[in-house]
Amino acid sequence: MRFNKLDLNLLVVLDAVLTTRSVSRAAERLYLSQPATSLSLSRLREYFEDELLVPVGKTQVPTALANELMKPVRDVLLQLQTITRARPGFDPATSTRRFTIESSDYVISVLLSEVVRRAATLAPLMQFDLRAMSPQMREHLDSGEIELLISPDFAIVPGHPSEPLFEDTFSCLLCLDQPVKGKRLGAEQYFESAHVGIEWAGGRRVTFDARLISTGRRTRRQDVIAPNFTLVPELLLGTARIATLPTRLAHQMARRFPLQLQPCPIEIPGFTEKLQWHKHQDRDPAIVWLRSLLRETAQSLPEVKSLKVARPAARSASPRRRA
Repeated sequence: MRFNKLDLNLLVVLDAVLTTRSVSRAAERLYLSQPATSLSLSRLREYFEDELLVPVGKTQVPTALANELMKPVRDVLLQLQTITRARPGFDPATSTRRFTIESSDYVISVLLSEVVRRAATLAPLMQFDLRAMSPQMREHLDSGEIELLISPDFAIVPGHPSEPLFEDTFSCLLCLDQPVKGKRLGAEQYFESAHVGIEWAGGRRVTFDARLISTGRRTRRQDVIAPNFTLVPELLLGTARIATLPTRLAHQMARRFPLQLQPCPIEIPGFTEKLQWHKHQDRDPAIVWLRSLLRETAQSLPEVKSLKVARPAARSASPRRRA
C-alpha cells in the first residue's frame, strides 16, 4: 500500500534500520535477507532524498532527518500494532500474548511474583518477559520495546499515562546475631556501621535512599555494593553490616533468612511505585486486562504499617547462621 507515493511497508524497514543502526541486524529482526533489506533502504533514501544512515568509523549513525523520523515512525507502527491486535471480547484464558515488563527485582519480589502466579490460573497461555530496570528505560517505553514499566514516582517517563500501584517506606536489615543498642537501631550505630548498598548498571543508577543520604551532612560507609536487591541477604549474613531496603522487601527477607528487621533510624521519605504504558497502547484490551490484574494484586498487598517481623524458625538458623 502506498501513501503519498511511499510504500508503507518500508516504514517497518526504516524503523528496524534506525533502531539497530545496522542493515544486517535489521534483516535478522525482520526475517529478511540482507540484500532485500539493503534494497528497501535504497528505496527509502531515494524517497526521502537523504542517506538516513551514514558510516562514521566502524559504526552507522542516523542523519539529522533520520533522527527526526525515528519517533513518529515508531509511534505510527505502535498505533498500527494496537489496531491489528484489537479483538472483540478479549479472552485472557486463551490469549497467547507475550508481555515485556521492566522493573526492579524488588518489584518482582513483592508484586510481580504474585501477578504471574495469578496469571498462571487466569491466563495459562500468556507469557511474561520480566526485565531488570535499566538507564534506558525511557527509550524502551518510548520505542515500545516494553509494554509496561514499573518505577518509583520520581522516575516516571513523561509523556505516557501512569497510575499508582503501591506505597512503601524504608527499613533496615541486620544479621540476626548482630547486637543492637537498646534493642533498637539508633542513628549513631547506623552511621558508624558498614553498609551494603545497591547500584544498577555499573553504578549509573543508585537507590533513592542512597541518593538522598549523599546530599546530607553525614554519609554511609558502603563496604559492599550489590548489583540488585536479591543478593543483599547473602552479603549481610555473618557480618555486622546494615542494609537499607524498601520495607516490604526487607520484611520478606527477614522471614526467609536469619536477619532482623529494624525501623530506619533516620528520616527517609516513602515513595510510590507507579505503572506506566505507552500512550498509543492505552486501549489495547490485553494491556488493559493486565493493568487491572496488576492493580488488583497491588491492592491485596498488606499495608506497610501492618507488617511485623516474623522470626526465622530454629531449623533455618543452623548451617546458614553458623556460617
